[in-house]
Amino acid sequence: MSCDVESSSPNPVAPTPATVVRRDSFKEQENFGDVESEAEEKEEAQTQLRHRRVRRSSARSSTSSSHHIAAGVREDGEGVSGNSTSTEDSSEASSRPSRPHVHHRHRTTSDIDRQLRSQLASVVRALASSDSSGLRRCAAAPGGFLDDAYRRRAWPRLAGMSMVESDVLPSQAECERHPEYEQVVMDVNRSLKRFPPGISDSERPALQDQLTRLIVRVLLKHHDLHYYQGYHDVAITFLLVVGEETGYHIMERLSTTHLRDFMAPTMEKTTLLLNYIYPLFEREDPELHDFLDASDVGTIFALPWVITWFGHVLPDYEDVVRLYDFFLSAPPLMPVYFTAALVLHRSKEVLLLEECEMASVHGLLSRIPTELPFEKLLSMAQEMYENYPPDSLEEEATIRMERMKASGKKIPDSRNALGLGTVAVVTGAVVVAPIVLGIGLWKWYNSSPSTS
Repeated sequence: MSCDVESSSPNPVAPTPATVVRRDSFKEQENFGDVESEAEEKEEAQTQLRHRRVRRSSARSSTSSSHHIAAGVREDGEGVSGNSTSTEDSSEASSRPSRPHVHHRHRTTSDIDRQLRSQLASVVRALASSDSSGLRRCAAAPGGFLDDAYRRRAWPRLAGMSMVESDVLPSQAECERHPEYEQVVMDVNRSLKRFPPGISDSERPALQDQLTRLIVRVLLKHHDLHYYQGYHDVAITFLLVVGEETGYHIMERLSTTHLRDFMAPTMEKTTLLLNYIYPLFEREDPELHDFLDASDVGTIFALPWVITWFGHVLPDYEDVVRLYDFFLSAPPLMPVYFTAALVLHRSKEVLLLEECEMASVHGLLSRIPTELPFEKLLSMAQEMYENYPPDSLEEEATIRMERMKASGKKIPDSRNALGLGTVAVVTGAVVVAPIVLGIGLWKWYNSSPSTS
């Protein structure tokens, strides 16, 4: 399905990984309602896992099919450069660190290659014509923008940037005087896991300096916004794709729109938004809703997912940037709907737990499988958003919040949302989020209220 086709949705949404399209993404989009046999699912999972192991054990390269197809599209005259306006000038290009080479998932069928070529051609046409609605359709189509070369031009437009924006660069002394500077530096210094393997050790200090400066510039411009742990996970993604200057402008806009509620003095509004997932569970899977409610697991397991746009918990750069295609083209609460889709997808696993208690449920949900049907989940999220818009969930979420407050539960501090020193660890086929930390937070969260 080409993204030239008009979407019936007012806010089309996107699917899976960066620079890459999953081998089964178009199949999933076209056969969303079909149930594959257990044998097919097992074979597909094993195939994807073999590909992932090969990719991670070999050097990163740019010889994938999507690069070949992209090159073919450029040679056909609809290329990235040409006479179209670029958001980057030469100084921006030179300040951006060299891009990591991301090895793409292998694609084996000519049908999918044709669909990839069609998608790439649609992306190029939307960029060449500065068609914002076309870019949103492309971000919502399987594979999104497919390659970082296109993201560098599409993301600023989706964020509403003009092509000639500039800002006065603060001095180092100004940055260091900001009251949250030291916390930003601490978090950035712990961000090594977010750099793809293609980034050399010698390049990382410069990248960390750029990331710190990018974040503090936003805070200096908007004194009413408060830094939270996890903000740097969002910022680093934009730094890696579009560079420091353009990344700053995108983050400055997102901080006043999509991320604004997370940057409040407390996490009360963030906690309210996270509670939107329970009305969605109740509508889509009442049995799952009742089980999670009875376990008292709450929403802390999903906190790092939503406030970092999953950048903190997904180990694959490809998956992260693909989700960013999706979230940039969607309304601000779409990460919450995607969170609900992910939990609903794992409903059977949850309901098969031997005990309905917080530690077991939190432990399971915090371990995100590394192989997920992202296209299907994004379609689920979009469908739920259309069927159950945020205003239809607000009352129920508010009632849950009031019930929580009445029981004496506390709202966590936004500055320590992820916990000091939190690091996601890849173990086998799952990503282990901070489970012990989450349980500790939950116990504190449920402790008796202070006497103040």
